Amino acid sequence: MRSSTLGVMLASAIVSVPAGQQPFSAATPTLLVDLQGSRFKGEPSQLAWSPDSTTLCLQTLEGDRAPLKTRYYLIRLGARDFNGIDAAPEWAPKYWEWKSARTAPGHPELVIQVDTQNKPGKIPTQSLQQKSKNGLMENAIASQNEAEGSVVRTLTLSGEAIGQYVDQPLVPGTTFGWSPEALHAVAYVKPTGRLALMDLKGGKLEVDALKGITLPAWSPDGSQIVYVQQQGRHHFALMQVAVTHP
Repeated sequence: MRSSTLGVMLASAIVSVPAGQQPFSAATPTLLVDLQGSRFKGEPSQLAWSPDSTTLCLQTLEGDRAPLKTRYYLIRLGARDFNGIDAAPEWAPKYWEWKSARTAPGHPELVIQVDTQNKPGKIPTQSLQQKSKNGLMENAIASQNEAEGSVVRTLTLSGEAIGQYVDQPLVPGTTFGWSPEALHAVAYVKPTGRLALMDLKGGKLEVDALKGITLPAWSPDGSQIVYVQQQGRHHFALMQVAVTHP
């Protein structure tokens, strides 16, 4: 069931459109299905649309170490519910292939670039050995991470950041999704964690949705975008945004 907190925050959501740049309009995000409970396991890792824009396939990965268990869930828009299935439908990997491609569909000249930066660490105020001896192992590990610094990988398209990974594996498609070729656009998660749309000429629109967004996926008919939003530990929401365009 949809939480009261989620309902209140979505009710106040608005769409922000930069002046003079209105390639799209988008409705307030709405809850498509709540993903939690004993029937749902794992962390969302891939999201795909069926060719007729009526069904979604969500892949999750379960486990703390390799090999992780892969699970699949089918979501029919009309039913607003999910069911576990044994294997992904044939259309799911095909959708994911073009959704997560490095180049825009039909525009091979538009290539996503990867910028990698190594951010220096901080000098610990207390030695790691002292922290460990004092029984503060968690603090010792945190100080080790601070001392070593972090690696930040940023995906950019035409100078716009469309994804950022801090000390995490870079998995294409988790922070962006191309539109159907005829729309010439991309949906993506800004480094701030919010959802945004951009046409390939640079026109932008930001959807003032909640943070914690991942896996934005544009429907094949171009009428909507769905994405996963984390609500808590092992609790996710599949959100839906209706999109209109010239």
